[in-house]
Amino acid sequence: MRNIFSRCAVFLMLLMSSACLFAQKITYDEWKNLTTSGKLPPECILQRSNNNLDLVKFKDRYYLVFRTAPTHFASTKSMMYVVSSTDLDNWKYETVIAPGRDLREPKFAVYHDTLNLYFFTGGKSLFHFEPHELLVCRTVGGGFWTSMQSVNLDGFVPWRVRERKDTLYLSAYYGKGLYNTGHKSNLRLFYSTDAMKWQPISVNPQVDIFSAEEGEFIFDKSGNLFATVRLEGTGALICSADGTCLYNWKKVRLKTKFDSALMFTHKDDIYLISRRSLDGDIDKLKNRTSETKRRARNLIRYSITKKVTALYKLNKNELSVTHIMDFPSTGDTAFPGISQLDENNYVLMNYSSDIHGRKKSWIDGQFGKTYIYWTKLHFE
Repeated sequence: MRNIFSRCAVFLMLLMSSACLFAQKITYDEWKNLTTSGKLPPECILQRSNNNLDLVKFKDRYYLVFRTAPTHFASTKSMMYVVSSTDLDNWKYETVIAPGRDLREPKFAVYHDTLNLYFFTGGKSLFHFEPHELLVCRTVGGGFWTSMQSVNLDGFVPWRVRERKDTLYLSAYYGKGLYNTGHKSNLRLFYSTDAMKWQPISVNPQVDIFSAEEGEFIFDKSGNLFATVRLEGTGALICSADGTCLYNWKKVRLKTKFDSALMFTHKDDIYLISRRSLDGDIDKLKNRTSETKRRARNLIRYSITKKVTALYKLNKNELSVTHIMDFPSTGDTAFPGISQLDENNYVLMNYSSDIHGRKKSWIDGQFGKTYIYWTKLHFE
């Protein structure tokens, strides 16, 4: 009889745990189009393509940076605007960055009471990916920003900057010749104690697998690192590293590709937002097909199929992800930014082709209009 009661008690505990697990809901408000709202400052002269963005809260103000250009592709007309707001409704002009060549991947980092903005300048040719300089500028208050300064990592593309134990960590990959078959992959974690001078954490790169890029990473409450890495044309990696040896990344390879990845934590759970292909996993060819042909076919297939921005949850033990939901998005989409409002709520920004229009392929969206959208994300 006692064994029966014990089993019943265990069963009830498992049932209650499962109920609590599935009772948590993640919801979001209506997505609003910031670029057509009339709320941006008049100094922001918008072009057709509005995309690469980041969002951060600094000294009770939300700071948003975004790129605007004729299309998704490289252009000498590319510009980045920085605007700020106390209420996410009234936006103030901060600065504009317009070097006369392409620029992308803006990343904010608050460090020692200073807001830093990192980005890289690219080339001038429409269909070439040509990383030039990795630069930084910072606010000095009162709407004034410093001029651009090089951090001496030319050719590297920044992806994420995060702080841990009073040290900044930057993930970046060497992007020159990225789409050439002879490209030598070099995805690294750098560290800095002044936000200007960066050093690699190890002699060898953290990932040297061919076509490795976009190394998104985050730390959990224990100080351990978790990351995703895009393998252009072949899939992705889910990685982890113990907090005592951040240079040593454990890697699990997936056929699902995570583009423009952003990770964030909620009560020590890790979530991932990225572009999702509605055509399924990246690789459907037979094993006898050469790696070069398989990669080329996947790149073409990826461009001509439809995309959305999606939310996933990371399993830290298994290094796997579970798809939770798709956000309203289509065409050229996914370069999210997020900032926490309170314990269970976040402001989330993203870019997309018209979410109320027809569903588009990625390449169709890249030549068309794209907009900055935002919502509030709720964990109930």
